[in-house]
Amino acid sequence: MKPAIKSKKKALIGAIIVGGFGLWWYFDPFPWLGFAIGILGGLFTYYLLTSSRMETGRRLFFIGLNLLVIASIVVVIAQMGMGAFLSWADIHEKEYYLQGQTSSGTQSFPCTRDVPQVWLGKAQYLDYASTWNIKFPTTLNAFLLTLIPYVTIGLLFGRGVCGWLCPFGGLTEIFVTGKRVRWKLDALKRKVSTRSGFSYAGLKEWVKDTKYGLLIVVVLLSIFLSFPLVCVFCPVFWLEPLFVLWVMVAIIIVFAIILPFMTKRRWWCLICPIGASFGLVNRISLFRIKVDKNKCIKCYDCVDECRMYTITPETIEKDKNPGDDCTRCGRCMEACPEDAIEICFVNTRKKVRGIFIGLTIIAALSLYIWFVIIMVDIFPRVIG
Repeated sequence: MKPAIKSKKKALIGAIIVGGFGLWWYFDPFPWLGFAIGILGGLFTYYLLTSSRMETGRRLFFIGLNLLVIASIVVVIAQMGMGAFLSWADIHEKEYYLQGQTSSGTQSFPCTRDVPQVWLGKAQYLDYASTWNIKFPTTLNAFLLTLIPYVTIGLLFGRGVCGWLCPFGGLTEIFVTGKRVRWKLDALKRKVSTRSGFSYAGLKEWVKDTKYGLLIVVVLLSIFLSFPLVCVFCPVFWLEPLFVLWVMVAIIIVFAIILPFMTKRRWWCLICPIGASFGLVNRISLFRIKVDKNKCIKCYDCVDECRMYTITPETIEKDKNPGDDCTRCGRCMEACPEDAIEICFVNTRKKVRGIFIGLTIIAALSLYIWFVIIMVDIFPRVIG
């Protein structure tokens, strides 16, 4: 695979832009952290822009985000103590907005509702208390405003969120490492005719549509049981009641660990209702994977490498682009011997892999600031 940007000068400019954002975003409350993130973010961006192994770098980055989240949970519990953490979880407000209540309060652990508050300038880290002071939404309109960052990310990347930004996706990525497929699960795949004979293609439609069914179920449950949809994948939400925790742990073990390890495919992404919601805007998202039919030699290397069953023999034979489950991970691009696959703007053939890489790193720096600050501020106290 050719580098995203051939000109090292242009790659350097892109790296400086990303590094400058990291410096600005992390400068408060710790200026030294801003400089550190700026330098590291810039160097990593330059590597991805000039490397022919983009997918390898993405995997390390993606898995690192998952480990960061896990470590931050452990650090917060270690600081507070399990009893205090569970007590806080018990009184933690599980509502979309706090109508008629005070608009300001503190938050010890990153909340899916409140992370966007950092984007919107409605959160301040109190280093003396190792917590965030949050301005909670008190009206429906204020709550809808907090969704703007998530909507923006969805419209930019679609299911690319599942391949670059989601912590659960990072967990799955650990277990799809390697080549040996122990379970083929052909019963769940469509059998199609190709020029070389019959072949198993992508998943059957009912399997692919399962995630949308789960999304509908979760939405209905959130309505009838009065819990916020945005809290579904918050670890704090799982603690009350306890059986929810065990159900989620079982689901994670099966779909994020066992199935990915045995099949080398990302089954968590194939059943995740949050991923399904991003999938609904996937076709109109700004960035898409495109296959140049004039370069494609139909070797099927991309089919073998696709972890989402979204590039199939049928896709290649009929000169189609990857389906709606494509996470823009780049495995197919790295596998293609003819450089026939690229990231382009939607409905165009303009190659914009460099822009995509820069924006995804900026998005990650934005979303994970809470977790990074937990580690640099609280972790030294815990081990001290």
